[in-house]
Amino acid sequence: MTDSKGHVKRPGPPELSQDPRRLKRKRLEAGLTMREAAAKSGCSLGIISELENGKYSAGAKTLRLLATAYDCRIADLMPREAAAA
Repeated sequence: MTDSKGHVKRPGPPELSQDPRRLKRKRLEAGLTMREAAAKSGCSLGIISELENGKYSAGAKTLRLLATAYDCRIADLMPREAAAA
């Protein structure tokens, strides 16, 4: 498969469905500002903001980094129906 410029598109890591409200709630429960969450997780401040505003869908690696920074499970960052599966 190629993109509009003819470059070969390789599949990236699967994207998971996170819940923006749960992301923010878990960050706040961890007592972290967005800036602190970015520093602790290694994710950029912009990505954390976009995730919490539902403008970006995180991959498994990003969710793992955030779950580690927030001291919670990845399932805690996902919608309830996805976490129950």
